[in-house]
Amino acid sequence: MDRAPSHLRAVILAAGDGGRMRGHTTATPKPLVPLNGRPIVEYTLEALVAGGVTEALVVTGYREAQVRAALAGGHEGLSLTFVTNPRFHAGASYSLAAARPIVGDAPFLLVMADHVLSARLIERLRGAAAADPGRCFVAADSGPRDDAFSDEATKLALGLDGSIIAIGKQLPRWDALDAGAFVLTPAVWDAAATVPEDCELSVIMSELVRRRQLFAADVTGASWYDIDTEEDLQAAAAVVAGR
Repeated sequence: MDRAPSHLRAVILAAGDGGRMRGHTTATPKPLVPLNGRPIVEYTLEALVAGGVTEALVVTGYREAQVRAALAGGHEGLSLTFVTNPRFHAGASYSLAAARPIVGDAPFLLVMADHVLSARLIERLRGAAAADPGRCFVAADSGPRDDAFSDEATKLALGLDGSIIAIGKQLPRWDALDAGAFVLTPAVWDAAATVPEDCELSVIMSELVRRRQLFAADVTGASWYDIDTEEDLQAAAAVVAGR
């Protein structure tokens, strides 16, 4: 039997090599890079717990021994398990695939270890899934953002029914930004089966969009930050300090 949406397990993608932050990640995996004196991934774990999640699967790859050692003691309120993506240098699709044998056909919450999310965002996303448990959702932020942030972010165009009708970084018209957190159902495995095995998550999400199977969970007003570069790290530090 599928898990009820109120008991969603989180899948945390923490396998990448952080190539755009090579000055930090040559010796330290990106999830453990300090943000205001604490590893980035700690903010993810805290948001999950505060947002009502009690169980998480961490997908590791690059310098996974360091990541697992750092998280070996667990996190209060959150039961952690681990799975390895041995092909972490390739597309992030392999990290998603690594989670499949464990999550099976249950819906799950997908987050990135390098996204600083708030509990409010997690609560909103879980709430959307609880209200309509058969759907896949993406955290969609329609609030104002500065141009530099918006230029880098993935954009979403929404249909009248709340479905995502277009997704990408170069959309000429868009309604919200993709905050990088999702609730996914087995529909994601069907979508993944029709795209190249080695691809980025955006390709799989685009296939869900093509099928009209991805919907917006409104997280406007909830704080989040995607850390890709040194500049992002500095900006995220200011966001975290201002909470």
